[in-house]
Amino acid sequence: TILANVARNVAGDFADVSSLVPSDSDVHAWTPTPNDVARVAEADVLLTVGAGLESFLGDLLENAGEKEPVIVSNGIEMLSFAGQSHDDEEHTEPAATEEAGHSEDEHGAAEVVGILGEEGVCEDEHHDEEAQSETEHSEDEHKHGACDPHVWTNPNNVAIWARNIAEAFAVADAANAEAYRVNAESYAAQMTALDEEVTQILSVIPEERRVLVTNHEFFGYFAHHYGFEVVGVVIPGGTTLGEADPQTMAALIEVVQEEQVTSIFAEISANPQLAETVAAETGITVVSTIYSDALSAADGPAATYVDYLRYNATVIAEALQ
Repeated sequence: TILANVARNVAGDFADVSSLVPSDSDVHAWTPTPNDVARVAEADVLLTVGAGLESFLGDLLENAGEKEPVIVSNGIEMLSFAGQSHDDEEHTEPAATEEAGHSEDEHGAAEVVGILGEEGVCEDEHHDEEAQSETEHSEDEHKHGACDPHVWTNPNNVAIWARNIAEAFAVADAANAEAYRVNAESYAAQMTALDEEVTQILSVIPEERRVLVTNHEFFGYFAHHYGFEVVGVVIPGGTTLGEADPQTMAALIEVVQEEQVTSIFAEISANPQLAETVAAETGITVVSTIYSDALSAADGPAATYVDYLRYNATVIAEALQ
């Protein structure tokens, strides 16, 4: 729904945009229906975030006639999940968290792994399922791998989305190419203004309280850009479908106590039970009104991407200031 909202701003009156995954939904747990296969087969353009986010696409694309998706995140500087080590140093650069006042510590910081679309960057996200054993496929089914695909929590990345979408629409509909590009630049300007607004909203949070624990790891780009540190997640692996064993939960409780974390942020579309368990053990609160991978319904507080980021920033500021 986030991607569809951006695409509608680029499309204007010249294209009909719809989202496969509905509002208030968990993209990690969503499963397509036969009707969704038909929708993809009939579409002129299929837009995807890429970097392994849409794990449901493999079978869907095969059944829809092998339609080639447009990866709108191409050109974005990709981050690893915080604390994840990398074997390939060729595309690894120092994380920018030091510029925001945070140095890398025992928790690890998200690292820049390269530009999506360049050779070797996030390539392990595209699994060759025929080459995998059933065991390997089962282990990797709900893992994103080296690259964190949740790029939209930084509005500057969404400006890149808009320009990529405009070019995809221009190829499919050359007669209106200029209109798409004008709309994309207008939306990119909105993202610059939104970035400034969010920076101001978050300015009330003292440096020492800019630590985040989330239900699953989706705030990496937000933290990297706005000067926060993600010190822990309840559900490991970058997806809501992971499982936390007792050792992982115990380690998280220790981190929460050591870092004097005051709130755990859980997305409104996921079950906050594990987050509430950690909160009960540590005497902190669970803020379970954050939107992560999807927008709200039209009458909700996060009906557009602009509303989504403004709302989440406000909730975080109120909890941490």
